[in-house]
Amino acid sequence: MLIIYGTDQTMMNLKTVLISLTLLVLASPVQAKEILTIETDEADIEVRIFPAEGNVLLLGFPCDEGKSIAEEKTAISLAEDGIEVWMPDMLSGFMLPKVRSSLAGISTDTLTAIIDEAIKTGKKVYLIASGPDTALVLRAASQWEAVGKNSENKQLAGAVLMFPRLFKATPVPGKIPEYIDAVGKTRLPIMLLEGGRTPNRWGINTLSQELQNSGSKVTAKVIPKVRGYFFKRQDANRSEDVVTSQMAGLIKVSLFYLEEN
Repeated sequence: MLIIYGTDQTMMNLKTVLISLTLLVLASPVQAKEILTIETDEADIEVRIFPAEGNVLLLGFPCDEGKSIAEEKTAISLAEDGIEVWMPDMLSGFMLPKVRSSLAGISTDTLTAIIDEAIKTGKKVYLIASGPDTALVLRAASQWEAVGKNSENKQLAGAVLMFPRLFKATPVPGKIPEYIDAVGKTRLPIMLLEGGRTPNRWGINTLSQELQNSGSKVTAKVIPKVRGYFFKRQDANRSEDVVTSQMAGLIKVSLFYLEEN
């Protein structure tokens, strides 16, 4: 127990400081620095932007209706290190519920329109997503390349796929899994991250091979002692809490690997 001794004036000053700090915390939620609305033929998409002065832009697709607290904290940290972060709210733009089946209702044309806006900044653009949302990254990248936009002057630099869930159906033990159509359709360099405590780690080599079908250079890494979605879990263990607190560093290392490719 901590006991503080002092005069009445000292205690009053301390109380004032504590109240001020409490009000500061309550008045300072994690929030985007800027909101950009991108109008497309199919939807108006609000993009949370965490601006930075560096030449790298990380475009993420968290399908979370704008409620990604852990991701926003990471975005703030990345922006402080010079990496600009864009987080479009795809579900709200298309008025879709937060369920996996909603991904099919998100137009690929709208995804590429958002990439267009990111490319206009003149920065080196990387894509990132986690879980089933990684399907959006692959769809957007493959269409971007298919329409000839990935020229020397307008190049996507790579993609980070965190514990991707890209199966068409539940895998059958002993059989090669079948992946969604977007897998293996892009030439982007890809960084593939999987948790060491998820069964999907055993399929990381198979997925890597499939992702390389159109020429992608794939780097795969297993994060020890964590499960998939570790940064969103209410029952996170100590290792998962530590990795969550170091997410910005993990992403920066991933971008380094992609740049080397």
